[in-house]
Amino acid sequence: MNQVKPREYLHSWYLLLVTFFTLFFLLSNRNLFLDLPIVVVTFYFYFKNGLTLSKFKRLFLYAFIFSFGLFFLNILYPSKELKTGEVYQISRFVIYQAVWTKALSSMIRLFLVSFLSMSSGAVIDYTKVVLHLIVHKGLKLFWGYPILLAMNSIALFKEEFERIRINAKLRELPWQDQLSLFFPLLVFAIRHSQRGALSLVTRGLNHQKSFYFSYDLSALDRSRLKLFLLAYLLLVGIAIFFR
Repeated sequence: MNQVKPREYLHSWYLLLVTFFTLFFLLSNRNLFLDLPIVVVTFYFYFKNGLTLSKFKRLFLYAFIFSFGLFFLNILYPSKELKTGEVYQISRFVIYQAVWTKALSSMIRLFLVSFLSMSSGAVIDYTKVVLHLIVHKGLKLFWGYPILLAMNSIALFKEEFERIRINAKLRELPWQDQLSLFFPLLVFAIRHSQRGALSLVTRGLNHQKSFYFSYDLSALDRSRLKLFLLAYLLLVGIAIFFR
C-alpha cells in the first residue's frame, strides 16, 4: 500500500528562497555571531521539512572534513601579509596569530555554507520547484522539462554506477582497471538522454499542456516566509550597524 507523502511544512520554492537569503547573508556578513541565529532558523525549517538526525550528522561530518582541509592548508601555506603577531610553535610547525585567526574564520564560514548547501539538497524537492515555476512563474515547458529530465538522471546515474561497480567487484577487477567503469556509464548517459528526448517529442510536449496539480502556495507558507524575512531584515540591519 502506497504511503501518502506528508505535506511540506514550508513549500520547496519558499525553502529555496530561505536558503538563498541565508547563504547570501553568510557570504556578505563579517560577524560570525550574527550568522548563528539565521542558521538555526534555517535548520528549523529543514528539520520540519523532513531532515533526519542521521542525515544531519552525516552531512555535518562531510562539511567539517571539507572545511578543516581548507583550514589545514591555510595554516601550512599562509600569505606573507598574515605572518604577523604572536608566534606559536607546535612541533616543527610555526603558526602566526593572524594566520590562525584568518584560517579559523574561513573554516567556520566555509563549514556553514557547505553544511547549509548540502542540507538544502536533502530537503528541497527541486522537481516541485521547477513545476511551480512552470505553472505560476512563466518558465517555458521547453526549458522546464529538460531540467526535470536532467535532475532525474542524477539518481539513475548513481544507481547505474553502483550496478557497474558491484559487477566489477564480483569479477575481481583490479583497481587500476576500474577507470574503464566510466565508459559504460557514458554510454548509459547518452542512451538515457536520447530516450528522454524521444519521450518528450512523442508525448507532444507543447505550451498547451495541462497539469493535474497546481503546485500553489498556501497562506500559511506566505506567513512563515514573511516572518523569516522580517527576522532576516532585522539581522541585516544589525550587521550594517556593527559594520
